[in-house]
Amino acid sequence: MDPAEKIEGAGSLTRTGNGYRVAFRRAYARPLADLWQAISAPEGLDSWYPTRLRTDGVVGNPVTETFEGEEGVSEEAPPGTLTAYEPPHVFEYRVEGPDEAPYPGMLGDQTIRMEARPGETEGSSVLVFTHDVETLPSALDVLGGWHYCLANLGRYLEGTPAPTSEDHERFRRYYHATYGEDAS
Repeated sequence: MDPAEKIEGAGSLTRTGNGYRVAFRRAYARPLADLWQAISAPEGLDSWYPTRLRTDGVVGNPVTETFEGEEGVSEEAPPGTLTAYEPPHVFEYRVEGPDEAPYPGMLGDQTIRMEARPGETEGSSVLVFTHDVETLPSALDVLGGWHYCLANLGRYLEGTPAPTSEDHERFRRYYHATYGEDAS
């Protein structure tokens, strides 16, 4: 895939002092309150977020994530801590991932931040989503997945078409071609 063939809503990857930042920006024709509910309340999160994410909204308290596997088997994700919670604008948590895991996106310390902002027009909103990771393989692993998940958030908020498994693979290929170690 030619990296010049940018996909709609493509995220970005930048180097930080401690690793890499994956970032996405999405605009919605929905009020800020609707976006906040989608990124912070269980019923909203369960419609698009890749894990069953739960928190009590108290900074410093645990954030739990559970992957719902095949045939109803659940798998706990590495533990997290809520680092910022400012309704209706900021939801941020930090995960202390393991040194070894089956997926690079689970490795090392990570911070996920979701910022809900007013949109340019009345009744609209903007999501700024960032995920800080330690390594390039981790960043490449999560880029396509977040693109897919945010497409599902669009489906939940605005009724856009649901992404397919083929879309997920296309997103993954795009980000590897654009940001992979051998990308030019």
